[in-house]
This record gives sequence, C-alpha cells and structure tokens, in this order.
Amino acid sequence: MRLRPQEWARQTADHIRNRTRQGLRRIRSNFSQLAQVTIGAALAYSFCFYVLGHAYPFLAAVAAAVGTGVTADRRVRRAMEIGLGATAGVLVGEAMVATFGTGLIQLAVTMFIGLVIGTMINSGAIFITQIGIQSIYVVTVPPLSPSAEPLDRTTDALVGAVTAILMALVVPDDARKGPRDKASSLLQEISEALVESADALARADPEAARRALNRARDSQGIVDSWRSSLRISQEATRINARSRRYAAEVTRLSKAVEFADRAMRMVRVVARRIVAMTELGTPRPDSAELVEQFGDGANRLRIALQRGTSRVPAEEFLSEATARLDPSGDRVTDMQDRTLVLLLRPLAVDLLQAAGVTEDAAHERLPVLKGDTTEGPPVE
Repeated sequence: MRLRPQEWARQTADHIRNRTRQGLRRIRSNFSQLAQVTIGAALAYSFCFYVLGHAYPFLAAVAAAVGTGVTADRRVRRAMEIGLGATAGVLVGEAMVATFGTGLIQLAVTMFIGLVIGTMINSGAIFITQIGIQSIYVVTVPPLSPSAEPLDRTTDALVGAVTAILMALVVPDDARKGPRDKASSLLQEISEALVESADALARADPEAARRALNRARDSQGIVDSWRSSLRISQEATRINARSRRYAAEVTRLSKAVEFADRAMRMVRVVARRIVAMTELGTPRPDSAELVEQFGDGANRLRIALQRGTSRVPAEEFLSEATARLDPSGDRVTDMQDRTLVLLLRPLAVDLLQAAGVTEDAAHERLPVLKGDTTEGPPVE
C-alpha cells in the first residue's frame, strides 16, 4: 500500500532520529579508538620527521592510521595485514621505480607484481589490496623531497605499520568495556521499544505504536556492532596478559548476545501485533502492563551486564513476569490479548536465557498451556 506523504515524512523522521541516536552511541563507544588513530598517525609522522629526518613522511601517518583503524575490529591482525601490506607495496614500487623508472607500463607491471607477491605471502584480501594500492602510489607519485633516499618511503610505511601494531598491543582497552557498552545499547533498545509499545497499547495510539516498531526495526546495527566488539575482546583475552582475567565475562557476554538478538527479533513481532491492536481503538491497560514489565526486566538485565554485576535480580524479575503469561488467565479478555500473551512467551524465554537461565529452566517458568499433557516444559 502506498504511503501518504505525511506518513512517509513521519517514518523518515523516526528513522533519522533512531539512526542519529545510534550514531552518537557508536561515537561514545569508539571514542578511545578514534583517539588512538589520531595519536598513532601523529607519533609515526613525528618519528620519521624529527628522528629520521624525512621531509614528508606521508606514508608513515597513512600506514599508522589505516592499520590502527577507526573501529576496534580484530586490531592486531588488521594492523599487521594493512601495515605490513602497505610496507611491502611501497618496497615493490620503489624497487620498480629505481630499476625501470615511471610510466604506464611500469604502473601495470608493478601492480601485477605486487598482487602476485601479496597472493603468495598472504591470501587475505586486505593484505593484497594494500600491496597493490601502495605500489601504485609509489610509481605514480614522485618523492616530494629531492633529497629523499631510495628506501625512505619504505621506511616511513614500516614505521607506520609498527606504530599500529604497538598501539594494538601496548594500549589495549578493557576487554569487557566494548561488549558491555554494546550489550547496554541493545538491551536499552529492547527495553524502550517494549515500554513505548506498552504505552501506545494502553492509550490505543497507533501512531506511537508505529514509532516503537520503527525503532525496533532500526536496531540490527547494534547487534552487528556487539558481535564485532566481542571478536575484539576475545582476541584481546588471547594476546594480552592483562585481559586474560576477563575471559569468563567475555564468554558470558558472547552467549548473551545470541539470546538478546533473538529477543529483539521477537520484540519486532510483538510491536507489529501491538500496532494492529491499537488500530482497533480499544485501550488495553492490563496487556500494556504486562508488556511494560518485560521492558523493565530488559532494563534490569542491561544494568547488570553493563556493570558486570549479578544477573540474578533481573532473572527473578523476568521470572515473575513470565509466570503471568497464561493465555487463559483472568486478565485475558479476548483473542487479541490471548495472541499477544502467546507472542510474549518466546520473548520471555529469550530474555531469561540472556540472563543466564538454561533453555529448559526458562520453559519451566512458563505457565502450562491448557490441554498440554506432556511432561516437562510446554511446547511453544
């Protein structure tokens, strides 16, 4: 169905607000990495300029900045691949220029040789690409200083590469910080989407319900960012002695992300259902209270994961809410309420598992469905 201009404008504004909010969170969580990129580039450039006496150590700053990266994703491996690839590319280019000079044929030959060498040394796309790019740069751009020695630019790239590697090894972040922040961001989105949906349901406000649904739909980037942050932390616990003591918590966070991702997917389903319920024009305060309770539970879990404290209080709160998910309960008045309760049941299981409960234990906390005569947890 084609959207009216007002509806399209409203959805676009909601999307922009959600993206802006998530972007600001990414800046806060990556601020340390952004600072390291700046410091690394400045240090590499300064060393080549003041210590080695190179007039224009452009490649030192480039190799350090690109090797460190603006996002802390697999820092050591990326620093080695990009930094050493850049150094190898510059070396190939300088060797070709010193032997055959510059020109179109030399450019093509240098590019091909660089890619072949990169493929032989390392099959990684980043390493091969850096060799090709830097060899092209050296062949096409002459040295800025007439007094430059033949291997000055290779030295600059090597200094930048070493600086990036040292930044990754010597200045590691707290291995728990990134995953904690990402966990907090995702669970905050889950909590606020549920609370906003509950408020819309209580007032029978379809516009507010759609805003909550749009917010839930715009959350996938946070999930992907959490997984990326976990890969970094897992790497840190392997290569850095100070970070190894955090391995257990990083493992717990890596398990929680899967269940939180599932929970967000169910939040979208619940939010879509609430949109349809609000369009009927009947306020449903009882059902809204139940949805809001799971939003509060997600927020309690967010606080526990962010602070690294016990998840038991959040688990207990979610268990109390889960015990109310009986589609035949007193507060369930019609098929609309019953359907919503049934959709909340898998959401409750996902949140309980994110809080550290096993799948069987989470199912056991659900009220048994009428007509379910099987032993053990009810089948959803």
